[in-house]
Amino acid sequence: MYLFILGNMKKYLFSVIILIVLSQFATAQEDYRIGIKVGPSYSLSRTSSDGNSTDIGRDGTAVKFLIGAFIDLPFKENYHLHTGITFASKATRISITDPAVLAGQKISERYDHEYLQLPVLLKLYTNEVILDTKVFFNFGIVPEIRLNTNNETPGNNFVSEFRALDLSGNFGGGLERSIGVNTRVYAGINYYIGFLDQVKTQNPIYDDFKVKSNLFSLEFGIKF
Repeated sequence: MYLFILGNMKKYLFSVIILIVLSQFATAQEDYRIGIKVGPSYSLSRTSSDGNSTDIGRDGTAVKFLIGAFIDLPFKENYHLHTGITFASKATRISITDPAVLAGQKISERYDHEYLQLPVLLKLYTNEVILDTKVFFNFGIVPEIRLNTNNETPGNNFVSEFRALDLSGNFGGGLERSIGVNTRVYAGINYYIGFLDQVKTQNPIYDDFKVKSNLFSLEFGIKF
């Protein structure tokens, strides 16, 4: 319990430090917005195998969540740089079959991950579509640092170790509404597509395989 509390305190302290640094950078801008966001997400994996014997596939999905802080930095009318820090939970649900292992019996593994995301996005706004309301679109890259992984099936071991880093592409959009002089709220949908193989080392009895992440999120935020 002590280690769990200490680990979470370190995460929150790191978040505060990053947010302070971003805030100091943002003070050089004429008009910036700092905000927080939260929302549910839908996590699933993409799989492939390089051989002819091993068959690997997705074995379910999971509902997860994300929470974060961000800064929007305008650099041109209706153009913003969006960055910040986000804690995102993900899941890896995969199954594997191989005629040479357990007579081809299907084996499943389930992992839960915690990632620290550092998005670098371009955010584009339309003019007002209705009073005080704009549509926005965003895209960019999201470097990710894996903080922790929990193996829900410890008896199986066709994935030996996951990589510490990932890189995702982001595509999304939503609606943003002004509710005061300096306060805005928004709702958006985002898709994160992992570019890198999550598997660092695997059980060598199987053909080489790859596992990449997909994440869909419904995000709600407020900024000031």
